[in-house]
Amino acid sequence: MDASNGRLSDPASLRRAKRRATGLLLAAAALFVVMHMLTDGDGWAGYIEAAAEAAMIGGLADWFAVTALFKHPLGIPIPHTAIIPRRKDAIGASLGEFVQDNFFDPDDLAHWVADRAPAEALGRWLAAEGDAGLVSGPALGRLLESMVDGGHHRSMVDAAVERADRFLVDNYEVLRDRIVEEAPIYTPKVLDHHIFTRLHRGVRGVLADMADDPNHELRLRIDAGLRSYAQRLQTNQRLATRVEAVLARAGESLQSDSTLQNRVDGWLVAAVSLLARHAQAEVANVIGSTVARWDADDTSTRIERRVGRDLQFIRINGTLIGALAGLAIHGVGQLL
Repeated sequence: MDASNGRLSDPASLRRAKRRATGLLLAAAALFVVMHMLTDGDGWAGYIEAAAEAAMIGGLADWFAVTALFKHPLGIPIPHTAIIPRRKDAIGASLGEFVQDNFFDPDDLAHWVADRAPAEALGRWLAAEGDAGLVSGPALGRLLESMVDGGHHRSMVDAAVERADRFLVDNYEVLRDRIVEEAPIYTPKVLDHHIFTRLHRGVRGVLADMADDPNHELRLRIDAGLRSYAQRLQTNQRLATRVEAVLARAGESLQSDSTLQNRVDGWLVAAVSLLARHAQAEVANVIGSTVARWDADDTSTRIERRVGRDLQFIRINGTLIGALAGLAIHGVGQLL
């Protein structure tokens, strides 16, 4: 049994639940046969026979419905049965979209992060883990190397490129005026404006190329630089010690400086919102593609082990509710 999932992943527990549900159905069938053969159906015997008959119908209907989710009942390929194995890929895609829409909404995640004051918590963690030696240069180097190798830094590069382009657009006049002020006094202002416009357009063009091309030369240089820095963190003790000291001071500041906490909280909230926006489609794709790789029968077995025990109680309830309905219908029939 998988201890992390408790009884829900215990095959023995599922088998016991199936035996109870099937045993109740068989008991209802046996009672119906006995009452039908040994009584004439009058008086109290009629109520028992009607209850047993309705219980069989309810139990059989729910057995068929539950079984049809995971396999063909009695091995017969009846249409619209074995739903999970047959619709596995569609279920995976729908699950991915559900998680994407309901758990990776950028605004919801941003509010969730903001409510938890992450900067102060980060400061406490850096201080505590730094004293324990867990925030070390080599460990950070390995983490950075793993992020680069897995491509997990690309969304941050995308965000940086997007922010840089937005900065150039929003601050066009400020940058132009500053460049013109710094230009030599003997150059015509018209020429200064023309040079700045060409420069501004050229930088935005480079950023646009980086946004469109995942293998852009500057992106590859960023990857190489991050890998080199990750290696240095793991092998250069002086650099590792310097980074550890910076992180320790940052942790102390984050615990005591409320202004810094507010500023870092804002950065973290914006970063989470931006990452969630970039990761939404990727999350749905990962879930959908992962489920698509699963074997159909194995997928059905996994799901049944998680929810099958509760579904057996649906069978039991169907049998009992059927019996009560049979009693009520027979009683109404006797009154009419």
